Amino acid sequence: MERRKEEPRIVVDTNILISALLKDHSIHAQLIRSKFFSIYFPEYGLKEIEKYRSYIIAKRERKSQSLSLEFAERYIMEEIKIAPFDLYCQKIKNASEIMKEIDEKDAPILALALQLCCPVWSNDKHFKKQKSVKVYTTADLLDLLKSVDADQSISV
Repeated sequence: MERRKEEPRIVVDTNILISALLKDHSIHAQLIRSKFFSIYFPEYGLKEIEKYRSYIIAKRERKSQSLSLEFAERYIMEEIKIAPFDLYCQKIKNASEIMKEIDEKDAPILALALQLCCPVWSNDKHFKKQKSVKVYTTADLLDLLKSVDADQSISV
């Protein structure tokens, strides 16, 4: 995977980051580390990842992952641009309204995507119920990357 000069922006959902942290060298971790995208994540989501810390540790131990969780976190999170609440706070009310009937806890992710005018990367099927931003699953991103020649630019 060759590094691109100008990576398109995408906001990552918590489920993608947790998947990347569960298994060393997973497709999620590879896509995050590929540098094909400038990946953003709302600061608020760090609390959600922390809530799942013991679950992640248990799964990693059961799968005998070679890296420590701390190393895996650094390895994954160094590619993620953590967006402070101030960056997307003006969009949170609108995002909460849109996500109210879908899953309101995803409002910060949508708010950040609205602020950055970019899509969301999520494997939650319910996220596609909103029509404010485009949502790509991991499979969608893999298909998109397969269809792009090395000389073409990706437009997400």
